[in-house]
Amino acid sequence: MIITSVGGQSTTKLYVDPPKTECWIPAFGENFMVNVTIANVSDLQSFEFKLYWNTTLLDLVEAELHSFLNPLWVPTKNEINETLGRYWLNETSVADPPGKSGSGPLVTLTFKIMHCGPIWPENLTCALDLADTELADSNRDLISHEVYDGEYICYSTSLLSLTTITDKPVYNANEIIHVYGNLTLEFSPVQDGLVALEIDNPLNQVTVIRTLSTGNPPADHTVEIVEVTPCGGPPNYNPRDWFYIGTTAHFNVTVKNNDNEPRMVLATINVYDVNLTPLIALSVFKLSIPSGSTSWGICSFYIPDTASIGNASVYASALTEWPRDGGTAYCPEENATFEIRESGGAGSTTGSPQTLGSSPEGMYNLTFTLGSDERLGNYIVYTTSDYTIYGYYQKAANNITFKLGGPWDVNSDGVVDIVDLTIVALALWSQPGDENWDPRADIAEPYGLIDIVDLTLVSIHLWE
Repeated sequence: MIITSVGGQSTTKLYVDPPKTECWIPAFGENFMVNVTIANVSDLQSFEFKLYWNTTLLDLVEAELHSFLNPLWVPTKNEINETLGRYWLNETSVADPPGKSGSGPLVTLTFKIMHCGPIWPENLTCALDLADTELADSNRDLISHEVYDGEYICYSTSLLSLTTITDKPVYNANEIIHVYGNLTLEFSPVQDGLVALEIDNPLNQVTVIRTLSTGNPPADHTVEIVEVTPCGGPPNYNPRDWFYIGTTAHFNVTVKNNDNEPRMVLATINVYDVNLTPLIALSVFKLSIPSGSTSWGICSFYIPDTASIGNASVYASALTEWPRDGGTAYCPEENATFEIRESGGAGSTTGSPQTLGSSPEGMYNLTFTLGSDERLGNYIVYTTSDYTIYGYYQKAANNITFKLGGPWDVNSDGVVDIVDLTIVALALWSQPGDENWDPRADIAEPYGLIDIVDLTLVSIHLWE
């Protein structure tokens, strides 16, 4: 607030009310009103003032005059000049008696916000500057007064917000893991958003890499996954819908750049068996794709003996970069199915895909499992998303950590420590029905007896 004293000491005030107008983006097109008000004046016959503002931020769309002076009063100047960003008002009373005392509004000004707002974390501000103020009494003597300017402030807000949640902090091997969250814009669900999700294991290796939708994403994208196709080996890489355990599977990923400029694209795949256990997560290629061009790449991986036989899935994503490095998704992921068949050995039992129900709009949702051959320890979930509103690019990121334990994490607290060892030791050589029997400690075959094998397993994994 700027206070200007005009004509010496005085309790008469001319001021903008409210003194501060605050808004939060996006506020483009919204209106707000301020009054230019006089207070504690005596014998006022005429007044004049100019008010200035920043025309790149605001437009003055209306000036509503109030009858403060004694009637009859005449507005000899009532002018809005958008080029200068100036409002000019001059009024004189021709009443008898002409002078008016008291307090009250002289004019109500309606401004329209003409900018999309600052980019987080910056703010924008401009003065509503009262200038060239003059108050005169019925003797045409100047009335001393103080002037209080107004201020317009537009605060930037982190419009886009992304939450990341796991339903548990600690999981055992082969347990269903649920990762989910909300994508909101100004606290409202984003119904056409994309969330890039990456999960890294304790060795910082990518285990999961997916693009998840929060509703119905728009059909047009600067970059799109044209297709992902399971295929046979060289030289032809013909499409194929099944592979044996213990053999190499190949996947052809095709990506198109629809933009009018080159785009750097990280193309990734994530393969799951029928139990939703990720078998591989890797990059097919990372390259700059020219405008209007299509690129493709073949990735190959060995199907491990631990994979479950049955229907499997592959998911392909096009990202700007790995989510852990701030990368976001260009477009929805594409997927394909194929069959993993038993070959030679006993293999695993065929299962049915496990899924959760569809998410409400504005939410993303991922369900998977981590097998007993996965490394124990902390897994970091990275999520990112971006969105453009009113021409401004917004980005959000989050991360969370969960822990994968194992049967040797007897009390399921996420760490194998002396507590787990003690639980097994206290139950050593017990069987169901014994007073010291503790089923948590029966972690090794043959089940039904807690013996030195159980104790040894916990000892081997101590402090993991």
